[in-house]
Amino acid sequence: MADFVTQIREEGFELEFFNLGGGLAIDYERNGALIPNPSDLINQIRDLVTSLKLKLIIEPGRSLVGNTTLFVTKVIGVKTNGNKNFIVVDGSMSELIRPSLYDAYQHIELAETTKNRSTMETYDVVGPVCESADFLGKQRLLPTPSEGECLVVYDAGAYC
Repeated sequence: MADFVTQIREEGFELEFFNLGGGLAIDYERNGALIPNPSDLINQIRDLVTSLKLKLIIEPGRSLVGNTTLFVTKVIGVKTNGNKNFIVVDGSMSELIRPSLYDAYQHIELAETTKNRSTMETYDVVGPVCESADFLGKQRLLPTPSEGECLVVYDAGAYC
């Protein structure tokens, strides 16, 4: 981008701002990934941006608020089509679009677990909207919930 800025300036255009946009992630999979924070990013490019005499703009939204919110949704049914198991919940892509829109991962767990639930099954967690894209998670290893129990979808702060 520094070369591009130089090229644009040589064409007679003056640039004042450099907007890096978003893209600062969080550990959606909750596997302990080391994720850079906004300060890490700025420290990495500060000298370059300063040498180009640009004002830096970043959009760190989800890195600041993504993990501040849980989306709690109630199980309204558990079913199978013979090949695949489904947990149907009362929350949907209308409340949390990220999984449907980007096929993005959101960590999902039962709100309350008990020790006698050692059997785990693979489920797609789906909403009640009559669209094939209405899902909150696919291929999730979870204990079989009962109707009325709640699931927690983590890290919903930026898109819920």
